[in-house]
Amino acid sequence: MQVLFPNPFGSTPASVQEIQALQAHIGFSDAYADFLRTQNGFSVMAMEEAQDVAPYVRPGEAQNDTHANLRVLNSFAAQDPYYDLESLQAENLLADWFLEIGSDPAGNPFVEVLHGQHQGKIASLDHDLFAAAQDLPEFLADMELSHITVLSLSEQADALCDASQGLVWFHAKGMRSFVTQCIHCSQTDGDFWGFVVDEPGI
Repeated sequence: MQVLFPNPFGSTPASVQEIQALQAHIGFSDAYADFLRTQNGFSVMAMEEAQDVAPYVRPGEAQNDTHANLRVLNSFAAQDPYYDLESLQAENLLADWFLEIGSDPAGNPFVEVLHGQHQGKIASLDHDLFAAAQDLPEFLADMELSHITVLSLSEQADALCDASQGLVWFHAKGMRSFVTQCIHCSQTDGDFWGFVVDEPGI
């Protein structure tokens, strides 16, 4: 079933003024700003606990068998620090290039790319490639990317997003198509889960 947005499984939408201030600070897309204004997060667990989800799903099976699991999309000013957009971004080792917008059950983050040729795209990152790094220099050394520190932010982002690195899995061309096409849920034998199906052509 495809999840429809907006729905009641996020947080209270942030004010326009708060969103504009955060956008000026971080540099995320207008599409993501619209998401914070109209939905402000999404919790698969909250959806699972709802008595009636029928108004917020489109029946049917996803046509792509390759998918990434989804647990949550982070919220601005969330009460839970584990899902708070600002708190997580402040701790994000790769915050110069990626905005952490959510996560899967294993802790792999969903991100919006902030710079370079893939700016605005939605992706997930393989956190096994950076979770053990004590700092950014160690991560870059482990990835054999120490040389990119002299490059522009856009060039650095492109290097990190290069398919040969194995760090990034692109899901959507932007936040609008991500929420209108890519987010699905399923329930089988009492198990309920969310997942992301890649946008066609991404």
